[in-house]
Amino acid sequence: MICPECQKEGKKSIVFIGVSSTTLLAVTPYYDEEGRFHFDDPNTTTTQYTCSNGHVWSENFKGGLT
Repeated sequence: MICPECQKEGKKSIVFIGVSSTTLLAVTPYYDEEGRFHFDDPNTTTTQYTCSNGHVWSENFKGGLT
């Protein structure tokens, strides 16, 4: 993980992982007609990051396997 602001500025920094939160939508895994497993996870995890140069940002990840 590289701080996007430091990258733009040509600087180096250490990135610290902050608080994460995840939505709690229900998931119903299933097998389709061909026997393939599906786990269509609609949840989103948001994680906050800070760098040693003081920049703060967050990133979202939408989960799920098909």
